[in-house]
Amino acid sequence: MDEDWDNLIILDACRYDYFEKHNDIEGELRSVLSHGNYSYEFMKKNFADEKLHDTIYITANPHATKLSDDIFYDMKLILDQYMSPEVVVQKAVEIYKDNPDKRIIVHLMPPHRPHFGPLAERFRDEFDIKDWERIDKTDTSTQKQSERPVWNLAIHGEITDEQLRDSYAETVEIALDYAKELIDELDGKTVITSDHGELLGEPAAPLTHKRYGHPHEVNCRRLRFVPWLEVDGTERRTIVSEEPVSRTEIDDEVVDDRLEALGYKSE
Repeated sequence: MDEDWDNLIILDACRYDYFEKHNDIEGELRSVLSHGNYSYEFMKKNFADEKLHDTIYITANPHATKLSDDIFYDMKLILDQYMSPEVVVQKAVEIYKDNPDKRIIVHLMPPHRPHFGPLAERFRDEFDIKDWERIDKTDTSTQKQSERPVWNLAIHGEITDEQLRDSYAETVEIALDYAKELIDELDGKTVITSDHGELLGEPAAPLTHKRYGHPHEVNCRRLRFVPWLEVDGTERRTIVSEEPVSRTEIDDEVVDDRLEALGYKSE
């Protein structure tokens, strides 16, 4: 939060190496060490106990519900419509236009699972996996299918690690497209980064077997080093700090449902 930016775009679970390979947004890119290797650790170490009353946090990550109400000037939790990145981008632009004197953080869920893109759709169809938009809460078999993260297909040999990585790469590209939309709409200096990386079948020391996702107990370069892309805007904004506004409460059941959709058990 001490860095120089007007807008911060967080792409959830975006590895530095994939970002570097697929990014075509002009700017100054470097690799930085994240404060966490999973979302809530990142949030706690960057935001908790701070008074960031010049900042609005717009997020589709349900872990943000654990943060206290008085950290930001405002926090907008976009947990309806299954955390759709299109909805988050649209809401972020609306909120920015109503609050041009605030720093803006937009936390998008891609490339976190579930993946987007042609390969991800093929996997869902081929293996009859229901993503969050297809879950029937009254059908226990559908719920079981929805809990299968895409890397389980690789673990069980139904797809290769290379196919998993290709699916992740497609999702990184889609996430970058959303970032481009935001850059076009938001005045000022923008930084694109991530909260943590992702393991895609690589071993993680001290163990030598393959690991997937972002296990809480694992610390390694692929999880901790993330992109930091600085994009200079044409005009910097005047930022003002004010007393926080009240936050709309989100039903616990909705939060639990969204966490499960992302592969987390309720905490």
